[in-house]
Amino acid sequence: MANLFHFLTDLAVNPTKQMDFIRYPHTVITASGLSPMEQTIIESRNRRQISAIFADKRVPMANICGDPGPDPLPDPDPS
Repeated sequence: MANLFHFLTDLAVNPTKQMDFIRYPHTVITASGLSPMEQTIIESRNRRQISAIFADKRVPMANICGDPGPDPLPDPDPS
């Protein structure tokens, strides 16, 4: 999966690789060193299949909507 992550990251930020991918997708995918399964998923261009690979690696967002409770430290400014 690390290879796939690096491949997609490089593709996202490298305009030359983007143009090569648009012109010759199979060649770029084959040269990237991805596993046959990863190559098949990328060639399918199915967003759900691609994101499913990373589904168990996502970090859930913190719940920031609740009340944090009382401040444990006193206010340093005089009243």
